[in-house]
Amino acid sequence: MARRDRSADGRPSSGLPASTAHLEAAAAWLRRAQDATVDGGVSWGYRLNGGWAASYPETTGYIVPTYLALADAGVGGGTGDDARGGGGGPSDVDRARRAISFLLGIQLPNGAFPGARIDQNRTDPSVFNTGQILNGLVAWHRATNDAATAEAAARAAAWLVSSQEPDGAWSHDVYNRLEVSYLAHATCWLAEYGEHAGDPVAMAAAGRHLDRLLQRYDAATGWFDGAGFSAEDHEARRSVTHTLAYTIWGVLDLGLRLGRPEAVEAASHSAGRVAEVVHRDGRLAGMVDASWSALSDWDCLTGSSQMALIWFRLARLGDAAGDLDAARLVLDRVRGAQDLGSRDAGIRGGIAGSDPAWGEYLRFVLPNWAAKFTIDAFLEEARMAGSPAGAGPAS
Repeated sequence: MARRDRSADGRPSSGLPASTAHLEAAAAWLRRAQDATVDGGVSWGYRLNGGWAASYPETTGYIVPTYLALADAGVGGGTGDDARGGGGGPSDVDRARRAISFLLGIQLPNGAFPGARIDQNRTDPSVFNTGQILNGLVAWHRATNDAATAEAAARAAAWLVSSQEPDGAWSHDVYNRLEVSYLAHATCWLAEYGEHAGDPVAMAAAGRHLDRLLQRYDAATGWFDGAGFSAEDHEARRSVTHTLAYTIWGVLDLGLRLGRPEAVEAASHSAGRVAEVVHRDGRLAGMVDASWSALSDWDCLTGSSQMALIWFRLARLGDAAGDLDAARLVLDRVRGAQDLGSRDAGIRGGIAGSDPAWGEYLRFVLPNWAAKFTIDAFLEEARMAGSPAGAGPAS
C-alpha cells in the first residue's frame, strides 16, 4: 500500500488541501463499505486477501453518528457517493437510516444485540456490542425523534442494566468471559442513553461500572489495568492503543456525564502520558505498556485517531492534557498511511489497521472503525482550526 498520493509540491494530487482531500477520501471509503453489503449494515472491513467482509453490527451502530456528522458538515466525496445525494448516491442521512433499519432488524428479543459479524452470529448477545450500538440509536433518535428507535434503545439499555452484576461488572455475554477496562467505551453510551432518555437506572448502572473502572486505575503511572485484548496483555500490563483509547475516552465521557471529577482527572492523566510517548518518539507505537514504553514498530492507526479525538476534547475543556501538537502529529502519520490514489476501491481512502499494513493489529485489513474514528478526528481537527473542511461543502 502506498504511503501517500502526492504531487511534486507536496499537496494531494487531487489539488485539494491535504486536510480536505484525506477527509473526503475516508468518507467516500466509509460509504463504499456500506454499499459493499446487501443488508444496510457497514462491512466489517476490506481484507487485502479476501475483499469486503459482511456487515458488523457493533461498529455499524457507532458509525451512524459519523454519517450524520458528515451530512452536517456537507462533506462530499466527488465520486458518486456525495453527502448531499448527488451523483446517484444516497445521502449520508439516508445511509444512517439504512444502518438503523439493519440494526432494528437484528435486535434480539431480550433487547440485546449480537456479537461478531452478522455472518458469524445472529443469536448470541454481546454486552460490548449492545453498548456500542446504543450510541447510534441515541444519535438517530436525537436527529429524528423516531419512536421505533427510542423503543429499541430503551430495550437495549434495560438488558444491559439487567445483566450487570451488583458490583458493577458484566461477567456474562462478554468476549472470552474476560473483564476488560475498554468496556468503558460501551458503558459511556449507556450513560449517554440515560442522560438522553432521563433514565436514572441506566445512569446508576453506568456509575457502578465507573467505580469498578477506577479501581483498575494506577494513579502513579496513569495506566488502566485490563485495557488490552487478552489475559496475557493484562498480565504483561500492555495494550494496543485502540483499546487503551477506548478506555480513556470511556472514563472521560463517564466522568463528564456523571459529574465525577476524579474520573476526568484519571483520563486526563492517562491521555497526558500517551502524549508524552508521541513527543518522545515522534510517533505513537501501536502497543505500549504501563511504563509507557513502545512495544511495536508499527502504529495502530485507529488508536492514533482515537487519541487525537481525546486530546481535542480535553483541549475544548481547557484541560492541560489537551495536547494539540500530539493530535496533529499522529493525524499527519495517519494521513501519510492513507492511499488516495489506489485503483482498488477497497483500499482508496481507507485506513489500515496497522501502519505498515503487516503490523500485528488486523494485519492486511482496512477495518471500518479505523475510517470512522479517522473521519471523526479529521472533522474535529477542521472545526478546531476553523477550516472549511469541517464547516460546509468543499468548493
